[in-house]
Amino acid sequence: MIIGLTGGIASGKSTVSKYLTEKGFKVYDADKIAKDISEKKSVQKEIILTFGKKILDKNKNIDRKKLKEIVFENKNELKKLNDIIHPRVIEFYKELKEKNTDEVIIFDVPLLFESGIDKFCDKILVVISDYEIQLNRIIERDKIDRDLASKIIKSQISNEERIKKADVIIENNSSLEDLFEKVERFCEEI
Repeated sequence: MIIGLTGGIASGKSTVSKYLTEKGFKVYDADKIAKDISEKKSVQKEIILTFGKKILDKNKNIDRKKLKEIVFENKNELKKLNDIIHPRVIEFYKELKEKNTDEVIIFDVPLLFESGIDKFCDKILVVISDYEIQLNRIIERDKIDRDLASKIIKSQISNEERIKKADVIIENNSSLEDLFEKVERFCEEI
C-alpha cells in the first residue's frame, strides 16, 4: 500500500514523516528527492540557463535563497522551476509504484496534488495547521520575513482543497504530544 503524505509548508508534515520513519515505515521524501535531482550538474545547468546568473553566489553555485525569492515573487517563475524539477520527481515515484509489492510505503510530497503524484497513492494523509500557526512556524524556521512567508503559503493549494482530496486528516495546531497521538491512531488503522 502506498500512502501519500502531504500538507502545506510548516504544517507539521515533516514531523509526521520523521515519526513514521522512526516507527519503521519506508518514507520517500519528495523535498530530499527534488534537492538531490537539483544538485545534478545537468539540472543545475538548466536552472541557470532558465534564471540567469543572478541566482549564483560568489562561488558560482546556485544560491537557494535568491532562487526562492525569485520564484515566490512570480508564479510564472515558480512554474519554470517546477517544470524542470517535477517531471524528474514524478518519474522517481512512478518507478517506486511499479516496483512496490505489498509493503506499506509513504510518499512524503508537499505538492502531492499539484504534481499528480496522488494518482500513485492508495490512501492520502493530509496534515493541516491554521494559517497564522503556519506563518509563524515558517518565519521562525526559515528566518524569512512575514511577506515572503505569506507568499510561499499562498503559492500552495489551500487546506480546504487538500481536505476534499484526503482520506485521513491530521490537524496540527497543538502540542507535539497531541500530534504524535493522532499519528499513532492513524498507524493503528493501517
